[in-house]
Amino acid sequence: MGQTQTLIEVGGGAVRLLDKPLGQGADAAIYRVEGRPELVAKIYHKPEQDPGRRAKLEAMLANSPELSHIEHDGHSFVQIAWPQSIVTNRHGELRGYLMPFVDLSRAVSLEMMLNRKTRQFSKLPEHYGYRLSAAKNLAALIAALHRKRHHVIDMKPVNINVYRETYFTALLDCDGFSIQGAGRRFSAHQYTPDYIAPEAIKGRQGPDQLGEEQDRFALAVILFQLLNQGVHPFQGTPKGGANLPTTNHERIGAGLYAYGLKEHPRIAPSPWSIHQSLDTRTRQLFENAFTQSPYARPTAQEWSDHLHWLLAADDSPLQPCPNNKEHLSFGNGCPFCSVEQKAANSVKRKAKRPAKAQPPKGRRAHRATAQTQPQPQYRRQPQPAAPPIVMPRKVKWGLIAGLSAVVMPFLLSAILNPVIASWRWPGITEAALNMGWLVCDQDRDFNLLYQALLTNNQAHIKLALDNVSGLGCLGDITVDYANGGIGENRVFDDETFWLLLQKLSSAPQSYQQWLSQESISQSYNGSYMGYYSEPLEYIGKAVTRYLGTQLYSRDLRNTWRRRLAVLSEDHGRRALDGKALGDELAPEYEQNKRVVNALEESIFEPLWKWTAKHNVNDFLKILPPRPVVDLDKVGWIVAMVAEDKQERVETLLKHPAIAFNDDKLSKSQRAERDQVIAANLLKAKDISLLPKAIRELPLNCDELSSAFHYVGVDNRNIIKVRNDSASYYSSWRSSGRSSSQVQMKKGGIEYLVRQPQLACTLAGMTGMKRDGGEHLQSVAEFLNKIEAETPGVKQKVLWDIARDFPHWEGKIRLILKGTRNNTERLVIWLLKDQSAAEWVDKDGNTLAHFLVSWASPELVQSLPSMGASTLRANNGNLTAKDIYLQRLASKDFVSEEEKAALAALEKRSPAEMLDEYFFGGDSES
Repeated sequence: MGQTQTLIEVGGGAVRLLDKPLGQGADAAIYRVEGRPELVAKIYHKPEQDPGRRAKLEAMLANSPELSHIEHDGHSFVQIAWPQSIVTNRHGELRGYLMPFVDLSRAVSLEMMLNRKTRQFSKLPEHYGYRLSAAKNLAALIAALHRKRHHVIDMKPVNINVYRETYFTALLDCDGFSIQGAGRRFSAHQYTPDYIAPEAIKGRQGPDQLGEEQDRFALAVILFQLLNQGVHPFQGTPKGGANLPTTNHERIGAGLYAYGLKEHPRIAPSPWSIHQSLDTRTRQLFENAFTQSPYARPTAQEWSDHLHWLLAADDSPLQPCPNNKEHLSFGNGCPFCSVEQKAANSVKRKAKRPAKAQPPKGRRAHRATAQTQPQPQYRRQPQPAAPPIVMPRKVKWGLIAGLSAVVMPFLLSAILNPVIASWRWPGITEAALNMGWLVCDQDRDFNLLYQALLTNNQAHIKLALDNVSGLGCLGDITVDYANGGIGENRVFDDETFWLLLQKLSSAPQSYQQWLSQESISQSYNGSYMGYYSEPLEYIGKAVTRYLGTQLYSRDLRNTWRRRLAVLSEDHGRRALDGKALGDELAPEYEQNKRVVNALEESIFEPLWKWTAKHNVNDFLKILPPRPVVDLDKVGWIVAMVAEDKQERVETLLKHPAIAFNDDKLSKSQRAERDQVIAANLLKAKDISLLPKAIRELPLNCDELSSAFHYVGVDNRNIIKVRNDSASYYSSWRSSGRSSSQVQMKKGGIEYLVRQPQLACTLAGMTGMKRDGGEHLQSVAEFLNKIEAETPGVKQKVLWDIARDFPHWEGKIRLILKGTRNNTERLVIWLLKDQSAAEWVDKDGNTLAHFLVSWASPELVQSLPSMGASTLRANNGNLTAKDIYLQRLASKDFVSEEEKAALAALEKRSPAEMLDEYFFGGDSES
């Protein structure tokens, strides 16, 4: 290439590259840039091989993630090698791009952190906190990518770099990611077996078909390995001699996750796993990632928040091990000490085992004594001997003949199918079909339906469809066909696609979930959608993909309205076993109507979403002239209009499909529906412009919790702590630096302070929800913020919590384990305002009267010192001590802490002691 190479920076000047590359691969080489040490250039060997490469780079430049360099201890750490600008030759032809220089001499591959041996080899510290820190920083980095709708796809430890000094993480080769452009997605082109999501394995999806769910799965696998000794979550030992797949890739596809909250019946965990010692909330996140639907997997942001809580929160269960400073425990014993003891015991057992030969000498003896990392030992258990089975000769030859008659057609099929497939001759294929050979197989070379579609011959395709029996293969081919055709030349025909959908629709379908009154109100796109196990799920996915490739037109919309109506009527009739909808006077009429309507909504949803994306007016016209059954669908409809077309909200609320405040519904149905509508309408950009009926509707505790995700600008949660990429040993905790809060939308504060369930929601947010929970500090910051705008809010929240907490606990969905402790901490913080502790309600109750009925002994014991009155009696002539005595009387055992709390309530508060000193105890303070 010469001494230097001069290229042109798009939008800049000449760029001179140093001759010697820093590194190179099959696709490109990396060069330093003369005079610009902070940059490097990635130069493609053959850029013309991918015509879409330049458009992808331009999309990356236009939609960069918010991942600036981190300044720490005077050093700058690059988090991501994202393109900075495109470079061309003098003719304007693409050559590559400039990106930040990542100093790999200061970093190691994340793969080197996973187990002790590689950490020792790479001279990495053994402290468990460093692995947690790297895990948290990686999750935060991926969350920033996902906020811009970019996906890594080929996420694996070897592709991730970790800085030695700080354990910040860095990503390279970003042009291989799946990139979201303006109205177009640029797909990824590769992935790695051990980190592929199960739905991609089952559906034989390529990397170009995968999105965020793939990233969520791969991230969870990497985090599991970091937190659990490098063990892969699908690595384990077969139980009871079970014949299991041997590779992690195959075990992922088979769902063989051995580390769940419930024991797996077929596979046991690795003996070196510490998963049972992890915090329960951490294990629940892994459970959701590996056993639930793709859409239930924790997001990268949820992982980041959870790991940040583990590392930095005051209520984190992490504790140092008293025996080894490198170990940390989760409050239930040190798991690393247990593993080391298990390893030591394994060595002792091996040493005690009687030898069958002379002990090794020389080098062999040296190697044996030098072994420091014992591996688990497995021994096959002796099986009882069984006598051989002797078969009569006639029976033997009869069985051989019978087996031959069954096996030979399959053997011939395996030999001839590829020939037929390669010839693609309809005559021979027709003969094969008439002989009853398999029509549809996951391997495309043996797939006669796939080959029939390539011929684009309608008679040939219909013949193949008439002989299809397997739902999975048919569904996968239909979804692939919907993307715009199959084969190298993308053969596609609209009528053929309709034939495929009709054949899918005629397949056996379970309607059991539709016949349940409870399940109808839930979204059909739940845990089943990830695996497409039924015809309706395949149809929904295929129609969604097909419409996504089409330009919007009313003619096309009307065509598919008619077609989907045919499928809807057929499924409604079959769900009711061929019966008519029913007589309006019959008891089952209302239930039957809801079943039919719910099926219709499921089938029409892809068309609704496609129309809504392009023309809201047309969308409102095609919604059904009756209330939509599925409230999840009501939610997305309302949210879509509020977010993109707020001026149409008034019209939407009057539409029969939305049925806001519809008096034709029962009182409970109307209340539930209105809550969903009001909560989702908060996605509007200006809450103050929402209809008065919405702004004044009181939300229940659960729906108000959802609202906190919408009242921030850009529909971001105003409570959840923002990302902090600090490492484990940073100054975050010592500095007391608080998280930055998201700015609230116009009208947001007025809306929230008017909500009667505000205290309930905030109490729930202080605790640990399934998705990771919120920090108590953030709730306190929020209260300070709205107190400055609306004085008195903090006092009202304090009283509501003190009075109503026992009624919320166990009844509200968002309040789970851990809430009580954090709620008490919030109460203590609020009680620092001494005047609040002296308030008396209209019935003569003080805060102490309410708190002693449910608070912990520790909080009860501290009430007098915080200023709460213990001597004042309410209108029932009961003091706080009397109420606490009643509470203790119902218990079989009174602890020492409860006795101390009772003794504290017998003492006067500081204010009462002053009253007694000056007024002789006659005053009622």
